[in-house]
Amino acid sequence: METPTFAAHLHTAVTVTAVVACYRFVISPTVRAIARRPSPLVLVTGTAPTAVLAFLPSPAPGPIRWLTVFVIALLTWQGATSDYDVTEPIGPQRLDKLLLLVLGTASCLWPPALLAWIGVYCGKLRGWKHHAMMPLRLLKAYLAWFVVAALFEPPGSAAALFEPPGSAAALLLVLGCVSLSHYVKPAWSKARLGPRPWSWAWHNRTHYLMASAYSWGWARFLRPETVSRVLRRARGLDRPVNVLTLATEAAGLIAFLDRRLLIAALAATALFNLAVVLASGILFWENIGTNIAFAITVWALPGTEYDTAFGWPAALIALAVLVLSTADLLWQPWHLGWWDSPFTARVHWQVATASGMRQGLYNGFMCPYEREFGRVLGYFLTSEPVLHDHLGIVWDRRLRDLVVQADGDRQQLSQLKQTYGQIRKDERQASEHLAFLTTMFHCLNNGAQKGPLPRSLRWLKAPGGQIYRWGDLPPYRGDERVRRITIRYEERFYRPTTGDFVLLANDVLHEIDLVPPNPDHRSASCERSSSTAAPTSESY
Repeated sequence: METPTFAAHLHTAVTVTAVVACYRFVISPTVRAIARRPSPLVLVTGTAPTAVLAFLPSPAPGPIRWLTVFVIALLTWQGATSDYDVTEPIGPQRLDKLLLLVLGTASCLWPPALLAWIGVYCGKLRGWKHHAMMPLRLLKAYLAWFVVAALFEPPGSAAALFEPPGSAAALLLVLGCVSLSHYVKPAWSKARLGPRPWSWAWHNRTHYLMASAYSWGWARFLRPETVSRVLRRARGLDRPVNVLTLATEAAGLIAFLDRRLLIAALAATALFNLAVVLASGILFWENIGTNIAFAITVWALPGTEYDTAFGWPAALIALAVLVLSTADLLWQPWHLGWWDSPFTARVHWQVATASGMRQGLYNGFMCPYEREFGRVLGYFLTSEPVLHDHLGIVWDRRLRDLVVQADGDRQQLSQLKQTYGQIRKDERQASEHLAFLTTMFHCLNNGAQKGPLPRSLRWLKAPGGQIYRWGDLPPYRGDERVRRITIRYEERFYRPTTGDFVLLANDVLHEIDLVPPNPDHRSASCERSSSTAAPTSESY
């Protein structure tokens, strides 16, 4: 195999620099500007800036095109099949889903249409959520590459004198960095948790995550005794699992030294995400599908055209991009570094149906807000101090140790809550939330359509990302009218010493007897109270 020339490596580096700059300073601000506009304006303002590209020769991404087509199809499926927010007019939401399908098809044929597609998916259909961020950023990077290649590397330009051209290799480098940065940054975050880079790997008790997920509502079809036996065996694997986790997440730092390393890193992240869902009920299905397709694409790439994407010069270019993204200067992957604890406090929703049955209102039914209802939504309803975030996670190892030492003792945990906890009660948010639930179930009781798919085809709906659909009551599936909604605050503790799951608190916060709704109510409460809606400098 012929060694790429210095000119080829230089061209790849320059192209990568141009693409990430276009991503950061052109594509992201443009998406941010159009995403919250009405759908017709999204279509116009999303198409107009890219109209000039129609008069230029389209750059050829090679086999990578099929990866982007797959990701477009994956996210279009999710956006088009998600449920309606029945507290809002259904007609515009149905139009947005139809527009997403049309723009998704157009984007597969002409990549500049991605700008309008992203605007509809992120702004109109609430697609900008944690689990879809990586594949969305991959598409934004692809669009940035298309713009750069079309404007600055038309056939016959000086760039064509380089052998090989380097543009396709630069695309591969950027897309690989986008994907792997969402794992490198969590590794960096974990390395910063303790006084030494290996503190998390040595001291985190990862099996507590499994216990907290069970308390939260994952795999509750299993008997507590069965879960306790699994946890007793799993605790001996904490350190090997932690080391393997860090190795998988940090693999992106060396992935571009060799094509086989990149394939292995992508495959490892997919397997890692599969292990995460089995342990915790957190399903990154978008990442799993994208990285499997990415690994297959890299495996099938022709050799010489992509040579400059591998080797130590490419690894240095990738390292620079990964460092900048980890520092939030390009895009902003989540940190995902914490200490696991065995204590959980969560708000639960229950319903009483017209026939008198009591059922659990789990997050799967609450789509398009399934992520919000699966995480920490509802803390603004209670005056209890909260020690932790989702699934009992904390960011202070000393606090984790104090929680473990309490071993489920109510008095000790109460003292910890008073000392370290935070009261998140908010009367305004609580009022909006209660109004949202009242309006939603009034609409459903009167026959509002929950989703775009008929009941017989609900199995075609894209999966959610937070699978906490079990609890003490059977799940409500919309089969009956609802006459009452009960909101409860619950605390559970997994006692490591005995393997028991202890219910510490189960208090009623609110009861809603359904009455005619306020016609002026809007559903912003769910979006504002969600951690997924928190603004970032990148935003979209």
